[in-house]
Amino acid sequence: MSVVVGGLLGYVAVVYALLSSTPLGWLDALFLAALLELLPVFAVVQVGLVDDLAVERVQAYVTSALTVLVLGVMSLVLGSRLVGVEGMGLRFEAGQVTSVAFWGVGILILGTVTLGFFFVLRKKCGWDETRLVRELMPVTRREKWLYAALSVCAGLGEELAYRGYAIPSVIVASGSAPVALFLTSAAFAALHSYQGVLGIVRTGVVGVILGAVFLHTGSLWPPIIAHVVIDLAVGFVMADRLLS
Repeated sequence: MSVVVGGLLGYVAVVYALLSSTPLGWLDALFLAALLELLPVFAVVQVGLVDDLAVERVQAYVTSALTVLVLGVMSLVLGSRLVGVEGMGLRFEAGQVTSVAFWGVGILILGTVTLGFFFVLRKKCGWDETRLVRELMPVTRREKWLYAALSVCAGLGEELAYRGYAIPSVIVASGSAPVALFLTSAAFAALHSYQGVLGIVRTGVVGVILGAVFLHTGSLWPPIIAHVVIDLAVGFVMADRLLS
């Protein structure tokens, strides 16, 4: 309960700081503070609440997919208003196909190396993935279809929120791309608290890679594509090895 109260008070403080010391308006201050502080705090609290409960995979997939889609739509609406579609990296032209493919493959390679590194580290240290990670892996054919749909929703929604919207918004607020990369990657990592400390660090590293490519290329499409493929690979290709 104290964490929840602290999270709410922290949220109010972040909103106040954004309104009083940055050019952001009310809507952007409220939403950006939610992405960077409130949602990560609630993700941490949720882990404690469901830690001993049985996981209903279908319900978890559907709920998570709807949640990230709502976040994505809200990010698209607010982001296009604040920095425009181009500022969010969503403009796409035929001549960009090669660049998008190149950087998308680059993210996949770095992401795979990152997952491999943490797999070796986990083995060496004798650590296990959390119970929630194990139980969230799809088993039945229906679950696999729903997991695939969730992967697409997560790739779109989370990238729109934490790269397409949050990074440009923090840059508007702070004037610093490195600060934006750090804050959004940290919040993105905390959002995956159900994966445990190892998973938080792992997700944070991947978040830095996704954000760095977005900042370098100015395009959100490579992170979106790579995010979807990584999630699909984890659920369908790497699951047995990662959880062994």
